[in-house]
Amino acid sequence: MRKGFLIAFILTLYVGILYENFTYKRISMPYVYGGWIIRLPSKALKDFSLGYQNVIADMVYIWAIQYFSSPEINFRTREANLRKFFEAVWALDPKYLETYSTAALIANYDFGNPRLAIEFLMEGYKRNPDAWELLSEAAFYAFKYARDYHLAHELYLKAYRINPDPYLLSMAAGMLERKKLFQLSWKYWWKVYQTDKSGYFRKAAERHLYKLKAKMDIDRLGRAVKEFKAKFGRFPLSLEELRERGIIREIPVDFYGDPYVYDPETGKIKPRREHLWK
Repeated sequence: MRKGFLIAFILTLYVGILYENFTYKRISMPYVYGGWIIRLPSKALKDFSLGYQNVIADMVYIWAIQYFSSPEINFRTREANLRKFFEAVWALDPKYLETYSTAALIANYDFGNPRLAIEFLMEGYKRNPDAWELLSEAAFYAFKYARDYHLAHELYLKAYRINPDPYLLSMAAGMLERKKLFQLSWKYWWKVYQTDKSGYFRKAAERHLYKLKAKMDIDRLGRAVKEFKAKFGRFPLSLEELRERGIIREIPVDFYGDPYVYDPETGKIKPRREHLWK
């Protein structure tokens, strides 16, 4: 009896809200659709659910989507209420992972605040420590919109430790590459190259390994050529002469074991497979 009454009450409330949503344009007073949600303390909302937390969480989530997609509501008002709406959902159902992603999406694309998007996703991760997807999403916002490659690297790596997917490790390696930490990036890409069984990420890793090794080798050879010219007043006739004169101990080769291309007239060095260099 009590259960039937409660379900009927919830359905009536939901229909009433929908009716208000469809007729609000005729209301002359400021539009406050869903206002009661953002005024209720989270604990009170949880008590109000009377054990039907997931159902109420779904309803509040639907209202939140309608609320933040309504251009009639002032931009600043919507922005100020973003956290309040979704905190109500999370108080009811902290494992509702989709809602953290939605809150982040609104924060970033509607309000241009990637840091807040990351904050929402990290709140979800704290409540759901196995949710590597939230870490990966937060890393994407850090990389793509906040341009914080250090944070993106840390988040991708943390996600990889939960879910050892080569994609996550390759993204962590890519962030290090953007930070110009080439040696550390090489180690990550090498692990992807060795462990990926699908072949897709192995191919990408191979390309990055070639590029990284070539860059590090060419930088080192370039410094050696400058040192040779400073000592002898000319460019070396070949890279071999660098070794013969004691400037370097050995001449590096590229990822595939091929020598680099050297121009003795200009002292310039370039990789043999230039299509992989770009």
